[in-house]
Amino acid sequence: MGEVSVPALQGVDVAVSAGEFVVLLGPSGSGKSTLLNILGGLDTPTSGEIRFLDQDLTRADEPTLTRYRRQHVGFVFQFYNLIPSLTARENVALVTDIADDPMPADEALRWVGLGERLDHFPAQLSGGEQQRVAIARAVVNRPKLILADEPTANLDDAAAARVVDLLSEQAARHGATLVVATHDARVKGKFRERLEL
Repeated sequence: MGEVSVPALQGVDVAVSAGEFVVLLGPSGSGKSTLLNILGGLDTPTSGEIRFLDQDLTRADEPTLTRYRRQHVGFVFQFYNLIPSLTARENVALVTDIADDPMPADEALRWVGLGERLDHFPAQLSGGEQQRVAIARAVVNRPKLILADEPTANLDDAAAARVVDLLSEQAARHGATLVVATHDARVKGKFRERLEL
């Protein structure tokens, strides 16, 4: 920030195994989103090392990081990041156009319970439905790593529980690793309940 250095993460050492579900719990501003962005290849650390399988991403060039994101990572953002002028199907299909082996967009939307809402625009969907479109978009490329940043922050309890169920189901279905960042301790409890079922 200008001449002021603001360290986002210091001394962080994290290892996440394939197929593991991890909840990063902490207050706003604690570096959770920064860590997710680094894990997802959106940001690069100024020091340290980030590895995915045998690949060193720390000094990877932009084409390598783009390929990594397309082939291995699914993002669920806090504010959905849906394109307002595109339908649910079209928002999900954006990923299928650049992925190597995606599932059909319609299938991904049916899996999250939106088979009847394929041609609806984001403004015609509730917050919970928009988040389910975002989940469909995150899993349509069959990623090995699903990163979810505050996925329940703007949802009521029932919708939040549904999102936790969907993320867990989709990660298990694809054998994916799931990393969720949240400031809400209830989310951790919901994931624990889900995993104990």
